[in-house]
Amino acid sequence: MQQEKLLKIMKSTNLLTGLLAILGFQLQSCDIYEGTDAYGCPYSTFKTKGTVKDSQGNKIQDAKVLVKIDGIVTKEDSTGVKTDTIWSSNRITYSDRKGVYENNQRGEDSYRPNEVLHFDVITEKEGYESDTIHKEVKRSDLKKEKGGEWETLRSQEINVVLKKK
Repeated sequence: MQQEKLLKIMKSTNLLTGLLAILGFQLQSCDIYEGTDAYGCPYSTFKTKGTVKDSQGNKIQDAKVLVKIDGIVTKEDSTGVKTDTIWSSNRITYSDRKGVYENNQRGEDSYRPNEVLHFDVITEKEGYESDTIHKEVKRSDLKKEKGGEWETLRSQEINVVLKKK
């Protein structure tokens, strides 16, 4: 009798698992990694844009701009405060003839009230000293250009000034 109940529960569990799989539910996290999409998981596209100029205000074409983004969450545990990088992304782009660059990267869009984004904008151009700009912002402080339930575009402007060697 008990074996029959157990067999019935197992069959209904298998049926439910199969039904959920057909409907597109997943039993995994919603972490987004470079080049992949997890079906049914919300994400944000982070657009970092700006201009690259020299110290006299002249626009610099073909400057290499590397934008690194780390999503950092601060948690308190029994030993004190602990920070944890929950996602990370980086991408290279180049400034155009007007000195303008635009860098789009995908990252997690899970709501974490204490999440801070760490941006590093590293710019290089032959004949100029390399420059690194560090910026730390809360996700909510980024400009929301568009968004829905599954995809959000958040942007910010970081301008770069390079010094000649």
